[in-house]
Amino acid sequence: MESIMETMEQGVLGHLMALERGGMGQQDQHDSQRLEMLKARAVTLRAKRDQIKHQTDVVKILKDKISKDLPLEDDAAAAGGFIELQKSMLTAWRMQLKDLQRAHHLIGGYELVECKEGKSVCVSFHTAFEGVYLETHNMELDLTCTVQISRHNIPPSFPLESFAKQNLQKDLKAFLQTLSQNLNALAARRRQVCLLKELIGSVEVMESNQLCNILVLMCTAQSETPKAVLCTLEYGDLTQCLPTRVSIECEDKTLSESPQWKKNQSLLLESPAHTTVLTMRRMGSIA
Repeated sequence: MESIMETMEQGVLGHLMALERGGMGQQDQHDSQRLEMLKARAVTLRAKRDQIKHQTDVVKILKDKISKDLPLEDDAAAAGGFIELQKSMLTAWRMQLKDLQRAHHLIGGYELVECKEGKSVCVSFHTAFEGVYLETHNMELDLTCTVQISRHNIPPSFPLESFAKQNLQKDLKAFLQTLSQNLNALAARRRQVCLLKELIGSVEVMESNQLCNILVLMCTAQSETPKAVLCTLEYGDLTQCLPTRVSIECEDKTLSESPQWKKNQSLLLESPAHTTVLTMRRMGSIA
């Protein structure tokens, strides 16, 4: 009986050992296959990394050449890199424009509409002063290569080229905001000149250039003997509709240096020109 039991135990143990050896063999085979798979995956990823690094280097070189207006090579690598650069820049500009479209009501001043299947965008700049809508200026931006201004109806005297050089390629949002702010301030200064001519006949606009950053007014001071006074308003900050410097000139130096005209000088710095001149007339400073 004991021998039979021993034989059975040996048979069971032998079977278990055989199964264990078979399992270990399968596990070793599975581990070997997984190791080969990981090695192949590592080779593929390294190749992809090297390809991306090469493309990035080519794009950086081309972008640097474009920014410096240098000629591009005609070889296949440069051409491929240039195409990748175009695609990436166009995608970035489109994303930025979509963000601006969603936000323009908050930041105000302009509206954007995509046209030509996303290859260009039309921008409308709306100007206003004291709650009154004034001019609307339009501009089309070409997005096919680098951002370029293709058409616009902005006044020729406006420093558009200067603003474009500063921000058009680097920061489109900053370019549009700066342009909108400057156009609105220009419209506001022009509006003040018109109101001065319409509302106050006793004050003559002696000089006003196209940018309206210089405004010279001839006033008649109320005194025993009427005296001509020149008020020169200089708008050093073109984003604002108020002057940065005001000078008062009169043959009678005591009048231009008087406390009353010092106050008038301060008022011209603090309020729109037509509003201040009406105040000066109500105060009895001018006829």
